[in-house]
Amino acid sequence: MSMYPMALTKSQKLIYALINKLGVADDKVKLAKLAYFSDFIHYAFNNKPISENTTLYQKRDYGPLSISFNADLKYLFDEGLIDSPKKYHFKVKKNVDLGLDAKEQKTIDYVFSKYSYLSYDVLADISHKQIPYMSADDGGIIDYNTAYNLVEEYPDYAK
Repeated sequence: MSMYPMALTKSQKLIYALINKLGVADDKVKLAKLAYFSDFIHYAFNNKPISENTTLYQKRDYGPLSISFNADLKYLFDEGLIDSPKKYHFKVKKNVDLGLDAKEQKTIDYVFSKYSYLSYDVLADISHKQIPYMSADDGGIIDYNTAYNLVEEYPDYAK
């Protein structure tokens, strides 16, 4: 059993899980949007994100972005858990048990089935029209409590 799950933050586990599910994450912006949808949809229905509560999202041009996203991605790469066969393409290099609970896995599966086939620009456009993004100032922090506004947008999540 690898010691990695203990060393990884929840936000790093989320990014790793998304890359693993995609097979090859072929777009960094898309990966960032999938992480946002996972955290905010999870918060809307479970009162907490998959990442730590301290993982803050910022309003950026391409939609919400976790402030730690690039550092988390770099850490996964530096630790040899993911590889980058081409620029901005990522794939799992070493399998690890992330220890995600059933609700967290359900959210990741839900986001994957709903959004994994869409391109980064479509995902950015969707996120731009959601209250969490619209409620923040440019460059400002997006309040997790605004995620509750997403409940009505995802009626099929609760099933």
